[in-house]
Amino acid sequence: MRTRHPLLLLPLLTLPLLGCASSSAQTNPTAVPATPAAAPAATLPVAANAQRYLLSWDGQLTGSAVRRLSCQHASCTFRTDAQVPGLATLTEESRFQWRHDRVVFQRYQRDLQLLLFPQSVSIVREADGQFVTQRKGKTRRYPGQDDAVDLLGLEVQLRADRLAGKTPKASYALAEVKGITPVSLTRLDNVTLTLNGKAWGTEVYERRDGQRLTTLWLAPDLGFVPVQIVHQDGPETYRMIWQGPAD
Repeated sequence: MRTRHPLLLLPLLTLPLLGCASSSAQTNPTAVPATPAAAPAATLPVAANAQRYLLSWDGQLTGSAVRRLSCQHASCTFRTDAQVPGLATLTEESRFQWRHDRVVFQRYQRDLQLLLFPQSVSIVREADGQFVTQRKGKTRRYPGQDDAVDLLGLEVQLRADRLAGKTPKASYALAEVKGITPVSLTRLDNVTLTLNGKAWGTEVYERRDGQRLTTLWLAPDLGFVPVQIVHQDGPETYRMIWQGPAD
């Protein structure tokens, strides 16, 4: 069995993609800690919602996922629940505050159950601003960064900026297990995707961190919900395609 699995890189806002639909697109390559500083609460412009996706890995394995965004005042959670029947389940969750028109990272958690082998990753902003991470039983601590986001939070920030008519930043500070990593974001040409017999105009964004490349197709008519996500990591490609709102 191959040791790498597509679900390991699922959104990751940032995540896999699957093609159950024809597409005209071209693939271009526990408690939450207190917010560091008090600030007036505001409402996240991205509407609370739950969306269904079909996912695949190199066209060999297929599964499904539901992604849910919910908020109570300025405290928000963005969560992915995915599964490949008989093989793996994944839960990925980002918790953040929405303050001063931006995502303020608080906690990221990913739990993967691959057959009988569980894997877990967590990144937490503590009250003193330090970031504490855990992976494979090892704990790391490093200085936090106020504008740092995780991959799911970055996606929410991108959608919120577009809903407000703003141009997204060209780069972001990404909170990862070993430290803060710069991630670039580039807008590509708009594309019309045909999903389940309906055409959707989309804005296309390419996110790159190191050798990993993720392309997102956001539909303005759906509040900039990603209707397609393609993640490329070396020779492997992970795909996720929107199937509609979740019940």
